Amino acid sequence: MKTIRLDICNIQTVRALHIYLAYMLDAPAYYGKNLDALHDVLAQESVDVRIVLAGVPASEEMAAYLPRLERVMHESAQENAHVCFERSR
Repeated sequence: MKTIRLDICNIQTVRALHIYLAYMLDAPAYYGKNLDALHDVLAQESVDVRIVLAGVPASEEMAAYLPRLERVMHESAQENAHVCFERSR
């Protein structure tokens, strides 16, 4: 199983987060840089992958967005058996 560690401790904005996610998850060029697009990318994953979300949010914007991000990743993992999601602090 491939492991992707997403460290959010230096990410200040939602825009920067989605650029980072697109790179780390090797999302297609048409990735929409939003939570719906993230769900679509994870739903299409066909290789076993463990995604570890790590770090403390670096800004208030990220702290407010984090619960939504975690929910989408958790729901995507429930829907796609190839995806495993963990939260590490």
